[in-house]
Amino acid sequence: MEKWDLYTKYREKSGKEHIRGEKIPEGFYHLVVHVWIRNQKGEYLISQRSFRRPTFPLMWECVGGSVLKGESSIEGAVREVKEEVGLDLEQSAGKLLFSKICGTLDGKVFNNIMDVWLFNYNGEVHLEDATTYEVADCKWMTVPEIRQLYKEKKLVQAMEYFFCTMENVEPDYSSIIGKMVKGTVDRPLGSTHPRHKEMVYPINYGYVDGVFAKDGAEPPLKTFEGKVIAVWHRFDDVEDKWIVSLDGKDFTDEKILGDISFQEQFFYGKLYRGGGSNRV
Repeated sequence: MEKWDLYTKYREKSGKEHIRGEKIPEGFYHLVVHVWIRNQKGEYLISQRSFRRPTFPLMWECVGGSVLKGESSIEGAVREVKEEVGLDLEQSAGKLLFSKICGTLDGKVFNNIMDVWLFNYNGEVHLEDATTYEVADCKWMTVPEIRQLYKEKKLVQAMEYFFCTMENVEPDYSSIIGKMVKGTVDRPLGSTHPRHKEMVYPINYGYVDGVFAKDGAEPPLKTFEGKVIAVWHRFDDVEDKWIVSLDGKDFTDEKILGDISFQEQFFYGKLYRGGGSNRV
């Protein structure tokens, strides 16, 4: 029986445990990891799911799975790698690329917080050292080879973010973060999206004067002035989202990610602080 910790959308442990296979209670999330392993040639280790797997048998993906009760994200990542492809990786070698909170998409309930990890590894891979039979085969593949798998519908669809994240150039927001800005709130807290009525804004949402154009149909409701404390950069869209604090107060990454997840669950992205990237 596999047990998971349940989290709030702010990545706080709720104190509740969950048994795999049961329905996750509304408002709670479980932690999952995707682990990409890259060698010095720039190839990635791609694994083929066993034919015994109940979902996506014989399709290709990166290593990954659910974090068990009592584990941290990195502990779960290292364990999954050992179980699935037999590699012993050091926790300190892992780099957290980004996190994504996903609730309900297209009517399907996911309720997970996904951490995507990257490890560099240049040794041999011996699948016979795996401790489970979840993987039928594994291969080092170039980005074009992985893209071909995707085109042939042999790559698990949830891996599609690979192409916009691994090839993404790290942006520099040092000239933006810390800047005082003025703007207009055109979708205040508690309002609904002009086209998607099921989307309710849990934060004040608007545009910065002289930077972003208004994209809603309703008239402006309130102006604001505040300090940019972070930027949410979308990998798969042209928009960046500036996180503005009206009183200069800072907020944790977990708080920001939880608050913007109502909309950003539909995109892949990363939260940036200062001139570079932070843990997300």
